[in-house]
Amino acid sequence: MRRRRGLMGVDISATRVKLLELDRAGDEFRVLAYASEAIPAGAIRNFQILDAEAVARAILRALERSGSRTRDAAIAVSGPSVISKTILMPASLDDAEMEQQIHFDAEHHIPHPIEEVNLDFQILEPDPDNAQFNRVLLVACRRDNIEMRTAAIEMAHMRVQLVDVEEYALQNACTLLAGQIEGVPDADSIAVFDIGADSTRLTIQRDGRSLYAREIGFGGNALDASLMERYDVQDFDALRARLRSGEIGATDLAGNVREFAEQLAVHIDRTLTFYQSASTGGDEPIDHVVLVGGPTLYPGLYDALIQLLPWPVSLGNPLDGMLASAPARRNHVDTDAPSLMVAAGLALRGVA
Repeated sequence: MRRRRGLMGVDISATRVKLLELDRAGDEFRVLAYASEAIPAGAIRNFQILDAEAVARAILRALERSGSRTRDAAIAVSGPSVISKTILMPASLDDAEMEQQIHFDAEHHIPHPIEEVNLDFQILEPDPDNAQFNRVLLVACRRDNIEMRTAAIEMAHMRVQLVDVEEYALQNACTLLAGQIEGVPDADSIAVFDIGADSTRLTIQRDGRSLYAREIGFGGNALDASLMERYDVQDFDALRARLRSGEIGATDLAGNVREFAEQLAVHIDRTLTFYQSASTGGDEPIDHVVLVGGPTLYPGLYDALIQLLPWPVSLGNPLDGMLASAPARRNHVDTDAPSLMVAAGLALRGVA
């Protein structure tokens, strides 16, 4: 019997496109395909695709290198054009009635004209204070943001089957981190920081649920740029190749990495201190910090953050323990895995 293929998770970030396809056999996940390609400078700015053709070419190159025949894609949107909020809706409404009511009330929930956005919603749970209402997650995104991503995917001869929000894709991928932190029970609060190029996304998890999410305007681009200038390389792929080969070692990077770690630690400390002070009673604990994202691959960063942060710190890997296909391994999925949280969260949407 021919195996039904799922979805290719396509993470389009400020600097790279990452394609990841997963499969599942029983309780075990496998990496079927993976590839990553750089996006030309200026093609994406402030979360908006400005050059869909350039992004499409990067997607097509990655797709060809991945060796996958899957053409159905799951993508994610992010940035200020995405609005999510929890609202209360009468529990007596069915889905059709709720959709109609949400569209009718949309101007009270979002700052954009209804004709300029796509809306979606999900019933979360009964309101704990009033059983006659449900807590409903409402998500809105400007259509031009979705349309430009869809255009890039279609130019790469793929089809968008699912549009997610990066925040929720990250939360979905956190299920893959469960069990990686020894001695930390599910009831503890885990702060997961996904360090990207331009920004860092935080989700605080407890018992498999997200308690809090926030985006921080600080990422690894500054560190990458300083190292590319120092070693006179033109792009990050060339820098990464020299790191993998051992031509540039941990001792060479120590000063740059330490400076970045100090800046990152300040942002982490401020963000978690704000969360704790704003929580009910001001004493919400953080039991553990987990770091994921490309910059965690720099040697010395983890050791520095252990010294700089007052919380226990671990490095996360959403693909830890997964078998991977030979093409995925050739494309360095093992070393790139910590930077694939959003791609993994999207790929999981197509795994039964």
